[in-house]
Amino acid sequence: MTEPKIKIETIPVGSLGTNCYVVYDEESKLAAVIDPGDEAEKILALVNSRQVTVKLIIHTHGHWDHTGASEALRRVTKAMIMIHQADVDLAGFTPEAFLHDGEIIFLGPLEFKVLHTPGHTPGGITLVGKGLAFTGDTLFNNGVGRSDFTGGNETALWQSIRQKLFTLPPETVIYPGHGPSSTIGQEKKR
Repeated sequence: MTEPKIKIETIPVGSLGTNCYVVYDEESKLAAVIDPGDEAEKILALVNSRQVTVKLIIHTHGHWDHTGASEALRRVTKAMIMIHQADVDLAGFTPEAFLHDGEIIFLGPLEFKVLHTPGHTPGGITLVGKGLAFTGDTLFNNGVGRSDFTGGNETALWQSIRQKLFTLPPETVIYPGHGPSSTIGQEKKR
């Protein structure tokens, strides 16, 4: 059986340049939108140009700059919104499903594991696929997320990074909530 071909498109959206990711399998054309923070029309334009079907809208956490376009996207795509239960109050919408630590999410032939990585927010998650991780605002290229917002916790943040993210293979590519990508290995060295 051939390896599924994953495609990742990055769309910086909103005033904070949040990375929204459109992730899809090239064969089945089934897609997930990760962290649609703003500019729903820009995200939908890319989705339409790639002729993919959005099945899931996944949130790494509940901050407004990562969730702002969710309702507009759901209205158009009828996709299922997913977020960790601890961040529902932050996000202010009703999801179709809650994300749980250790859960496997299927998108056609693609598989992603949910890691609960609190610290930036109580319900922060990292979505781990084959050789990659969408880290939200937990881990950046040359930086870590803030823990001084409501619900933030610096101790929890560092535990999430050291005990969960830094145990991933060093070649794992990270796709953060803001800024350029990196690898787990590069970030462990900093």
